[in-house]
Amino acid sequence: MNEIIINDRTSEKRFATKINNEVTKIFIEQPQDQTKVGNIYIGKVVDVKNGMNACFVDIGGDKNGFIHRDQLPSYILSKDPNKEYQSISKFVHKGESILVQVKKDETNIKGPLLTAVIEIPGEKMIYLPQGCYIAVSKKGNEQNRSKWREIAQKHQLNQEGFIIRTETLHSSEEEWLIELNSLRQQFQRILEKSEKLKAPNLVFKSSLFEKELINELIRLKSGKVISDNQEVIRLIEQNISEMKEWEFIQHYSEESIFSTHQIESEIDKSLKRVIWLENGSYFVIDETEALVCIDVNTGKFSGSKNLHDTVLQTNLLAAKEIVRQILLRDYGGMILIDFIDMKQENHQKLVEKAIQNEMKKDSKQFRLVGFTPLGIFQLTRKKTKKSLSETLLTPCPVCSGKGKVESAETIAFRLERELWEKPFKEHEAVLIELTEDVKTVFCGENNRHLQRIEDILNVKIILKVISYCRPIFFLRQFGLKEELAIKLNK
Repeated sequence: MNEIIINDRTSEKRFATKINNEVTKIFIEQPQDQTKVGNIYIGKVVDVKNGMNACFVDIGGDKNGFIHRDQLPSYILSKDPNKEYQSISKFVHKGESILVQVKKDETNIKGPLLTAVIEIPGEKMIYLPQGCYIAVSKKGNEQNRSKWREIAQKHQLNQEGFIIRTETLHSSEEEWLIELNSLRQQFQRILEKSEKLKAPNLVFKSSLFEKELINELIRLKSGKVISDNQEVIRLIEQNISEMKEWEFIQHYSEESIFSTHQIESEIDKSLKRVIWLENGSYFVIDETEALVCIDVNTGKFSGSKNLHDTVLQTNLLAAKEIVRQILLRDYGGMILIDFIDMKQENHQKLVEKAIQNEMKKDSKQFRLVGFTPLGIFQLTRKKTKKSLSETLLTPCPVCSGKGKVESAETIAFRLERELWEKPFKEHEAVLIELTEDVKTVFCGENNRHLQRIEDILNVKIILKVISYCRPIFFLRQFGLKEELAIKLNK
């Protein structure tokens, strides 16, 4: 049974997929993660630069957008054989209203990069109303690609263009045509809306959340949609023509929809470094800038047979949960898995097969590289957005994201070195604030270290214990014994 649970009441948009009561996908979009890429505007040309073969378009933002001549339909559709030698002013003029789409967000110094060749993405294709060309995914064999090129040409109207996705290569012509008609209708609605608006104005807002949600519905084909926002259900019905296999349920409980369906606890688990398995074994996940490392351990599991079988059972169980965590956490890039060492090659093949079977559930591109000579399993996965931890977490202000802080011993010895460097000929005492663990190390058993330092430096060291989130000390004041002793008691 497939279920999609949608939490859309607040500024943070979330949905989760459950298959047979197991959470398989969590998608979260926070306001700061939103992008203008894909948005469609009715803009006004404010400047034409012949020397750059480009123009600047006001789309209502802080900075004007930039669009090159080659991204104008008037240039693409021109039959003039010498058009590449003509300046942009031949194809667009200042003050003209133009329908544009954002290709790249603006930066601190540059405005957004635009195109007037509008793209409407679908599951099986990217529809270009004025693209005037056909491209087919290179993942199919040449015979299949030629077949789909002919199908696309047969249904091509006027200046339409298509980019045929890999998904289409395994679809029927009828299914492809249903989506094509849906995308045509979507673009027609965009055109009708743009004609009613005065430039500059937003015509269509591209939402990664909505796109991911609709793709998930198309992928799963049937099940239940449970939402706490009726508007989301209306949006789904507008964007997907065939929804007969889905049952829609409105969530009315005062309790959070994610809490009701046990999604919150799954999110908490997906942020943990250590994941325990049902047999008592576990694996540890470490994220770095370059890659994600996963280390499998037997933990409390000792098995009931020989060592080889124990290792294989643990690795097979870990493989399934590791893939689930990779998909839930939405890791991208290079991923390395250090399974428990397997001496038999056929055991490695069984684990690799288990990973392959689980990764088939993934909607993103991935590549299984296999085991290295050192026994590390390698795979890569396409990164399209921030991972779950990158979205929900921020580097620790205490350890700066390292996951570790300096020990009480390290801090205590640093305090001793700093005291040796101070000019105690001018002062008879020093007030130091420090945590209890640092004080214990610094003073030593029966205050032996403290007395030794005071004798050598000929200074009175006054210690005041403070609470802090990590081992630390502060040299607060140098002065007379009596003055600092009073401050100690305040």
